[in-house]
Amino acid sequence: MNSTLCRTLRKMLAEGFEQYNGHIDPVVYERLECPDPKKVYWVCHWPILHCLGCNKRCTPKDTSGFQMVLPMVDEPRYKGATVAELLKKNLLRTDEAAFCLRVSDRQVRKWAQEGILVSHVRKPVRVTSESVKEEMNNLDI
Repeated sequence: MNSTLCRTLRKMLAEGFEQYNGHIDPVVYERLECPDPKKVYWVCHWPILHCLGCNKRCTPKDTSGFQMVLPMVDEPRYKGATVAELLKKNLLRTDEAAFCLRVSDRQVRKWAQEGILVSHVRKPVRVTSESVKEEMNNLDI
């Protein structure tokens, strides 16, 4: 892939084009007089299709012969832990305790130093989930 093709592809992707993964009828390649159908690389912004496989840079006039690809809705890959899930742990990091208490990380460290939250003796600073639960009952959230 040369630098011109890379720039062209980057520009097209920025404009909303995506890689086309649908089925293409072999008649399309005959109609476009494609020199090597094995090297094709299609990008689309439906109904506009472009082939970046060779220097011809084919753009068909219509979408006949191309399978219409339906959009997919992606599920979020990572769902953050809920407060209940975090409180099942024995020790919480300061950021996790701050999330449960809806305060800043610095405030959790301050409360651990003052003894309001029970912290582990060794570093890094971690607090017990029981002390976080007690403090959650004391706070007006």
